[in-house]
Amino acid sequence: MRFGILISTSLMSFAACAQETVDTAAETLPPEPTPIVSEISAPSDTTKATYFITPNMSVPDTADMSRGDVPRDKYGRPYTYELLGKALPAFAGDLADGLSFSSSELEGKWTVMEVWGIWCHDSMNDAKYAAALATALAQDPQVDFMSIHTPPNAAQANRALKSYVSVAAWFEEKGYYFPTVVDEDAAIRTALKIRWTPTYIVVAPDLTVQGFRTGLADADGEAVKDFVRDISQTRAIWAANAQTAEK
Repeated sequence: MRFGILISTSLMSFAACAQETVDTAAETLPPEPTPIVSEISAPSDTTKATYFITPNMSVPDTADMSRGDVPRDKYGRPYTYELLGKALPAFAGDLADGLSFSSSELEGKWTVMEVWGIWCHDSMNDAKYAAALATALAQDPQVDFMSIHTPPNAAQANRALKSYVSVAAWFEEKGYYFPTVVDEDAAIRTALKIRWTPTYIVVAPDLTVQGFRTGLADADGEAVKDFVRDISQTRAIWAANAQTAEK
């Protein structure tokens, strides 16, 4: 089953109000052809963990380990994701529109998954970028976009929505919707080892995690366009490695 992304006319005005920070008209165009590379390299400036991270990418020497879990930058954003290169843990739940969902539905296609929360300031800053990314990826039939709305943890599940009655109500206010699993008690967050919101995860057709990044709002350059290019390169690398493995 392929996901459908519903973008209403109010999204157009929503995106137009964001021209100072996101040129959505430019970023929703199909990505320009890029040469096939054998790996994606980290940028020259790795002081901020705001770039696309792949399984073989090294952690900079400046990373902070004071929290005792994963290496982070000074703002607290992780430099790595524990599931990179591994199988995505199975999970299931209800979508914001009331339908049921199982992660098994992702098998056989590429999926970009955002994990976020209405309670999270960084997630709210990223909302317009996530909407632009969903629109851009909708032009590619080989890639789906979905999200998981999650509380900060199980103990604070009651603060996940802030003043909203539901995730669906938040989408209705914003004027757009993409398939979103509602993680009521942070069980999915825990299973997916999410250490930061928003987190974006790139899942391959074999349900392995092939890429990760934190919020787009804090990134340099054309964040959405650059991420779409990274996804395209990741797909090419994965396909090339799959062909090699078959020989």
